Amino acid sequence: MNRLALTLALAAILFSSSPVLATDVVIKGVVADVNGQPVTGAEVSIYRSKNVKKPADFTSNRTLADGAYSVTIPQGQYWAVATLRKGERRFGPMELGDKHSGEPVEVTAGSEPNINRDFTVMDLREAARQNQKKNVDLLKVSGRIINQNGSPVAMAYAMGDKGPKFKEIPAHISAWTDPSGEYLLLLPAGKYYLGAATAYPPGPEQALPQEIDITADTDGITLKVTAQDTVKPQDDAHAD
Repeated sequence: MNRLALTLALAAILFSSSPVLATDVVIKGVVADVNGQPVTGAEVSIYRSKNVKKPADFTSNRTLADGAYSVTIPQGQYWAVATLRKGERRFGPMELGDKHSGEPVEVTAGSEPNINRDFTVMDLREAARQNQKKNVDLLKVSGRIINQNGSPVAMAYAMGDKGPKFKEIPAHISAWTDPSGEYLLLLPAGKYYLGAATAYPPGPEQALPQEIDITADTDGITLKVTAQDTVKPQDDAHAD
């Protein structure tokens, strides 16, 4: 075998056994809405940590009419979320009409070449309605959301959970407020921590400062948004 032939043979062996190809894993699936219908324009973001409030480490294609996505990543431990945004933004606070899959899904990319993960995305109003469907005996908690000056806040929402801190999305959320700042939370009886924000999903620093024990329908609970929670959506339409 001459030198050129030997060089070509060695190159073929090296490329055919590339470790990058051997350890790549493809995550794929379908992004759908709350009715199970595939959505167009969604994408799945993959992170190396639980902090998903930053640009993604890996991002899938934007889905077409079939809702299908795929993204190739090296082996490792990851967290994945799906989003459907109206504009060209790839990260940052969700705005009115944007949809999100909620708490990040932990994904282990191991020796298997393919991982199938489907996602359901929903907006704030749909998430609130999903919560209502899960609970039959719910009590009404209502009031106003105000800013630091005491003025009512439009395009804010109320949140409730069993503790003052939560993971990604609190267990209970209201729909967006109108200019009156009035909100309605539907909660099972029990002790909760309440808070309010305008950025959705809420940021990692968000806390629920107001403790309340719910035993009956309760009105007049005022919630306040702080400066870091007042990222106002750009669309002025109101979601009931």
